Amino acid sequence: MKRFLCMAIIIFLFIPKIMAQTEKGKWMINPEITTFGVGGTDNDKSKSNRFNFGLGFKGGSFIYDDLLVNVGIGFDINKQEKWKDNSLQLSGGLKYYILSHLFLGAEIGYEREWLRDYEGNKTLKNNYFFFGADLGYAIFITSNISIEPAIYWKHSFADRLNQYGFKVGFGLYF
Repeated sequence: MKRFLCMAIIIFLFIPKIMAQTEKGKWMINPEITTFGVGGTDNDKSKSNRFNFGLGFKGGSFIYDDLLVNVGIGFDINKQEKWKDNSLQLSGGLKYYILSHLFLGAEIGYEREWLRDYEGNKTLKNNYFFFGADLGYAIFITSNISIEPAIYWKHSFADRLNQYGFKVGFGLYF
């Protein structure tokens, strides 16, 4: 019982401070690293010598308490033994914070991909419109900086884009 009371006191002491960061009218900048791709469309091509790195920047405003509207830009580099692809994404979406810690995100966007096949010595270009979703948790290290680990999924219904994995973001609140 003592442990429960201690946890309840800690939570209620820190939540009011944290909730102020997700109030209506606040702004957020959210750089993200997505180097932890678990799987996706092109996983079956080669499993050896795999390298995956992604970096994104999102920014937005809280239009209601705990509801963020954001826009973003990002790029991915995915390289395996016999091929590599580079892509650029533009997106817009919503992020909803539950109890100012747990968040759900949804986005729609456009991705341009350049796929280089080393064996065929050719480059293919693909365009995707995608839907993305993520589920994560904001760990506030100061009153206006958070670390946001999340799992994500990105899917295009018109073509063969399907990605999922783990990402880490950093939230800067103004």
